[in-house]
Amino acid sequence: MDISSGIFGTMFMISNSLLYPVILILLGLIAWSFVSTGQFISEYTARSRDAKRLKAGCRDAREKKEKGDLNGAAAVLTGSGSNDLLKRFLKDLSEILGAGNFSVEAEKVLQDYELKIAGELMQARLVARVGPMLGLMGTLIPMGPALIGLSSGNVQELAANLVIAFATTVLGLLAGGVAYCILLVKKKWYTQDLSDMEYVVEVLK
Repeated sequence: MDISSGIFGTMFMISNSLLYPVILILLGLIAWSFVSTGQFISEYTARSRDAKRLKAGCRDAREKKEKGDLNGAAAVLTGSGSNDLLKRFLKDLSEILGAGNFSVEAEKVLQDYELKIAGELMQARLVARVGPMLGLMGTLIPMGPALIGLSSGNVQELAANLVIAFATTVLGLLAGGVAYCILLVKKKWYTQDLSDMEYVVEVLK
């Protein structure tokens, strides 16, 4: 009996000690959500896609490349992008137009941008999954002291712990919901960008 009491007491102590770290992480996730929402709105307002200009620019760049006019091809290619990510990709691609093994170098640049996009989406994916988990932890941890307060007739302690439990639930769901919405929209954007990047590489090979 003493052994089980010691184990349960240790579990209870460890569980309670996690409350403040969980709350601090949740506050950090909420701050991330506000910052990410602002960045998302900024990217949305500045984002555009001009498929016709991209295709025409790729064709012109290929013709100039075949004629040996690498500077002209690079200038046309760099000016064909319609959003910041695609412009950066085209700029990096234009710097290797004269490479003898252009196909290999272009594939490497493309893979690097795939990794960049995966890293960008990983943040939102992580918050979307971890936010509700931490919210649930923040809900369950105060329930132990709340039940103890209830059993001892301490209504004030019960109410204080329930307030913490409900607040952490809301914060976790808010952070997870914002991150999930951003993830869905950005995933669509970047899938289209990757499709355009692959098209450019195939045309210029």
